[in-house]
Amino acid sequence: MNNLEENDLDSRLLVTQITDKHGDSSKKNEGNFLVDDKVKHGVDMSSTSISEGSDLDQIASCSGLPPVQLLRSSCSADAENLLRKLGRMPSGDEPWIPIGTLGPLPILGHFNPVSDDTWGIPDYLCVKVVISKSNYETIFEDLQSRLDFKPLSAISPLEKLLPPPSSSEPISILNWFANNYPLNDSEKDKWHTLTVDNEGIEVLRPADYKGLPRHYGVAFFYLLNGRPCFNPDEAPNQTGFADQLLEKHIVYPMHEGDGVLYLLCENEKVYGFEDEWLSDGHEGVEIIPILADGDSIRSAIARSRGRGVQRQDIIESGDLYYSEDQNLLEIDPVDIADLNPSNPNTSPEDVLKWILFRAISSRGSDLHVEKYFNTARFRARIDGSLKVIHSCSEEQLPRFIALFKNYSDMGHQHQDLQDARFGLKIGQKRIDVRVSAVPCRKENQKLTMRFLDKQDGIKELSELNMSERQVGIVNSTMKRDQGLVLVTGPTGSGKTTTLYAFINSINEEHMNIHTIEDPIEYEIEGINQTQTDEFHGINFATGLRALLRADPDVILVGESRDEETATAAINSALTGHLVLTTLHANDSLRAVSRLISMGVEPYLLADALAMSQAQRLVKRLCKYCKRPVPASRQLQEFFYKNELIKTPMEDPIFASSGCDECNGTGYLGRVALMEMCPVNAKVAEMIASGTPMTEMRKEAAKDGVLSLYQEGMLQVMSGSTTMEEISRLAHFGIMS
Repeated sequence: MNNLEENDLDSRLLVTQITDKHGDSSKKNEGNFLVDDKVKHGVDMSSTSISEGSDLDQIASCSGLPPVQLLRSSCSADAENLLRKLGRMPSGDEPWIPIGTLGPLPILGHFNPVSDDTWGIPDYLCVKVVISKSNYETIFEDLQSRLDFKPLSAISPLEKLLPPPSSSEPISILNWFANNYPLNDSEKDKWHTLTVDNEGIEVLRPADYKGLPRHYGVAFFYLLNGRPCFNPDEAPNQTGFADQLLEKHIVYPMHEGDGVLYLLCENEKVYGFEDEWLSDGHEGVEIIPILADGDSIRSAIARSRGRGVQRQDIIESGDLYYSEDQNLLEIDPVDIADLNPSNPNTSPEDVLKWILFRAISSRGSDLHVEKYFNTARFRARIDGSLKVIHSCSEEQLPRFIALFKNYSDMGHQHQDLQDARFGLKIGQKRIDVRVSAVPCRKENQKLTMRFLDKQDGIKELSELNMSERQVGIVNSTMKRDQGLVLVTGPTGSGKTTTLYAFINSINEEHMNIHTIEDPIEYEIEGINQTQTDEFHGINFATGLRALLRADPDVILVGESRDEETATAAINSALTGHLVLTTLHANDSLRAVSRLISMGVEPYLLADALAMSQAQRLVKRLCKYCKRPVPASRQLQEFFYKNELIKTPMEDPIFASSGCDECNGTGYLGRVALMEMCPVNAKVAEMIASGTPMTEMRKEAAKDGVLSLYQEGMLQVMSGSTTMEEISRLAHFGIMS
């Protein structure tokens, strides 16, 4: 923020990797950058001696490369796959190592930028950063073990690749990429289509490109002008900046050095952030903007939420209070870090504040408050499993329950079944908390809370981890003008999240979308949402019939619980509406027998049903510490039996390990297994005629439908989860 003094430039010149890599390199002081005439993307470090003890700031200052202290201790699976696609075996002992990806480009790290060994990948395709020697050695050791298992090719497919044109037109990079980057035929068709879609549009920043996958816009800007860039997924957790300040300006600290800040941003002009930082009384530092994808920056802020300082003008320090909004509880994360919930001097209000924050910051979806022997126990459901996060004497339990009931405006009767909700605000993060109270043993009660993240709850189709085949099925189904779409699975399997993603994918001006839900979990602008209300006679069946008079194109029914609702949904699907609903069934085709057992006529179901989908959630391997292991012969035989491989596997699978990011569990987040069965003419005929389930399964398998278990094994093969996880949750085997 304060420019460096001229006489200090020799020792502390802060440079970008390049200003214009393919053209004139004499541009200086563009935006927030200080660029030396002699500095190029491939910095000549041959005359620079870097001692083993040099820190990241010194190396970054000398080389012009941004530094980063990595979270991970292993090479990411995406980086390894990209290395195998683009590179060859290195020529030296200390090559640059792949630490991540930026769309189609590898991110390479080194503690000594003198090295010029990039695995045969052209320098202009490599995003380079400086990492510590300890980071380098740990990741390189992991990478070597993978290459020992499966070596790289001796020749890189890019050895003779021509660099991108020096044209300043952003569309020129799209053309170059579609015609020169190693793509298969289907990928080439896709990119040629995207090139046509982007013809004539004005591209002033990466986000202006139309229809590109995440990170690709940033990667293309890097290819165009060499601006330093990075993937926020690989950035460390931050503690020095208020979450709400970062969210407001969509920025994230990549590295904080001595008088310099490397700042991830989707727009290089970060003057607003700079002004607000200075106006808060902080000392000025030199800002080096690093381009990054905006959505990924938001994800990094969410991942690191609560670790940073908080703005005192937004949250009063140490207070737990209601805001102007009714039933909105605001929590200051600053004091939580130093709070000891077991200290007898800590008030019950502060203990609850700590418990709520602990549950949410640990990715908890639910919180259970209950008596356990002679204690009060608080358990959070984290990645599908309950874990105790606090316990205290049972005498304190009534006080805690009373506080939660006060927050949600519940009555204090002990023997009543009650449901309510309150809002929770932590920084800029807004969470809805659904509270359920049930009587339990004499005068005791149990409370269960469900956390609904208002910002992160609505997913795009691209975030559901669906295969290309599955995306195609969903897109074609959602384009239909009528039909019934079923999503089945137990409570907590992500059915609502999936349905919201489906309807949000067609949330456009020409569509009238209406829902009937119990309750409305997430509010989506552009979609009309109605909540059931038994007191006023609104249930799923009556609400659905009323919606038919509201000229809907698409209807979402929260759940088909009985014959009346199921029949109404099918009749709606047969009269010119696309109807989506959920059902409790073990797999996609068992939903058929479930509806028939509820009293639905088979011939009506056969005519209406467009797609049936079953899903489960399994734990996702931690991307920071998962380790490759060879697939055993027994496991490969199992994959072969389930028709997933035809030849022995060359690639490893991955096993859980454990690190600070995943709290030593080896898992971080969850991934959905989706058994997706589109109903073709043959399957519809079998439904109408009452064909046995086994025959319908065989017919569906001919059409490419995989069982939940097979879908799970594909996730194992891709490195997303483990056999232990899918064996626990999907006991359905091969569809035969």
